[in-house]
Amino acid sequence: MSTTKKAPVHRLIADIFKTLAFTYREIFLFELLYKVITIFIFIPAISFVFHSLLRLGGYAGATNYELLSFVVSRYGFLCMLILIPAATILIFLEFSVQIIISYYGQKRQRIGLIPAFLQSVSYIPSLFKYGFVGWALYLLLFLPLLSAGGGSTLLPSLQIPNFISGELLKTGWGTLLYAGVFAVLTFFNIRWTFLLHMIVIEGTSSFRQAAKRSAAILRKSYLKMFVVLLSVFLLFIIVVVLILAVVIFLYVMLPQGEAFAETARSVVSKGVVIALYLAILFVSPIYITTLTRIYMAKADPQHAVLQLPEGSAIANRSPQSYQLFHKHGKKLIAFGLIIAFGTAMVLAPAISEVAPSEQKVTVMAHRGYVAEGPENTIEAIQGAINARADYAEIDILETKDGQLAVIHDTNLKRLTGRNAEVYELTMDELRQLEVKQGHFTSRISTLEEVMQAARGKIKLNIEVKTHGEERDLVNTFIKTIRANDFQNECVVQSLDYGIVQELKEAAPELQVGFIMFAGVPDLEQLHADFVVMEEYMVNESIVASAKQHNKPLYVWTVNDRDNMELFFSMGVDGIITDEPEEALSVVEELRSGSVVSFTNWLTFLRI
Repeated sequence: MSTTKKAPVHRLIADIFKTLAFTYREIFLFELLYKVITIFIFIPAISFVFHSLLRLGGYAGATNYELLSFVVSRYGFLCMLILIPAATILIFLEFSVQIIISYYGQKRQRIGLIPAFLQSVSYIPSLFKYGFVGWALYLLLFLPLLSAGGGSTLLPSLQIPNFISGELLKTGWGTLLYAGVFAVLTFFNIRWTFLLHMIVIEGTSSFRQAAKRSAAILRKSYLKMFVVLLSVFLLFIIVVVLILAVVIFLYVMLPQGEAFAETARSVVSKGVVIALYLAILFVSPIYITTLTRIYMAKADPQHAVLQLPEGSAIANRSPQSYQLFHKHGKKLIAFGLIIAFGTAMVLAPAISEVAPSEQKVTVMAHRGYVAEGPENTIEAIQGAINARADYAEIDILETKDGQLAVIHDTNLKRLTGRNAEVYELTMDELRQLEVKQGHFTSRISTLEEVMQAARGKIKLNIEVKTHGEERDLVNTFIKTIRANDFQNECVVQSLDYGIVQELKEAAPELQVGFIMFAGVPDLEQLHADFVVMEEYMVNESIVASAKQHNKPLYVWTVNDRDNMELFFSMGVDGIITDEPEEALSVVEELRSGSVVSFTNWLTFLRI
């Protein structure tokens, strides 16, 4: 063992790939079966429990502020009492089985999936002995937020919503807070790298003790671990990129227009999805195998000895039972490939090139186009017009004298420097304030003034915002729209579901949408003409549900080009973006076919 600890980096990397080569049958079958079971059994079961308790609690849905109300209710508490332990166990089982397979693989010993799984199950009571809250937070929060290829099937990743991070990054203090939170999460995630190895290999039940021992091992190998992880994943990425390069070459070389060529292009598209899906099956095992190899090289040899639980069914198994999967490996792998193919066809029924020309894709400029003027000002609206956006998305708030001001923040400090609330000032007082953003300056306008500036040039998506001091917001808004004959020149949206219902009831001629920033939407129960969702909430199933219930779906705030391609590939009806020119450029390129987009493949792999 002493020589192992002194092994150079290149030898560690070689050992990692030798271990993967030795254990690929067990790894492949376990990951494939676990992902299929999770997608088709675990996730639907969790969804069923959640929605059942939601209905028992009298909630039509659980989005935005209603989600918080549900969480603090007795049914919400019961829901967390059931689902948090269940999710923690399911994620732990996936990682612990991989650690066990990797541990034996490095010793060139085989362990069947059933023994490995049963051994993993035997550790579950340890999770509930000491520090369950710590284990749950690590597996359900810390790990998904910063998963570097090590995400679980049940919860592969978590994102800080853009409406939070985007707003924080607009101010200096917000940027510092965001960076500070990210730094703390990164620090603990690194210190806790070997947490699961502590419980699986060393049998450490206490979360606190496991965290200390993980940090102690890591102090010996910060640089080496980084170099090894980076090298291993670079090699893996190179292989994937080479595969994609060959596929793209074949795809481009095939002539267009001929029936046989089009069929061949479709086969290539679907084939690469399946190939990449199979490759993705090894991302988590590569990560776990790498960490296990580093752990074995740095841990105390007396502690790094995995023992089978005494008297357990595993310890009494005959050696033949351990070879079950090895003996029938070829048959099981063939069966696994069939499952993979079937899964790919079920989850990605429309894997093909993106063709936005088949549907209208709407681009909305978020708060106007802030590259041309301060947000929500006449200059920003003109910028959206110049960019040829379909809509300018704006925000309105009611003033002290009952008028409608076009502004986003209820507090004026960020844009004007004055620490006052919108409802504390009249419209005339608001006009006197200078709005500053970047190197632009402007003034606050009324909704009527913005409508006149936009009429005949661009449509408006008007978000009705509340600050708790409204006089007669809905009626004032509807009167303003009707007085200016603007019903067909705008759509309306709100984060407040009550406002959405009031608007639709009082003005059925308006197209009214509900904005969602959190929760689990039930579109069948949602009474709104369209829905607007934060980026992290949108996936293939949500898009399919929106189409099934004839509710246009818009995504906000999409500023990354790859994400624009991703959402267009998924078939959303439009996006709200700070970069309307970039979004329109993506739409045109995809329509003309000048760019081959593989983001729908990545969409599939992200599920």
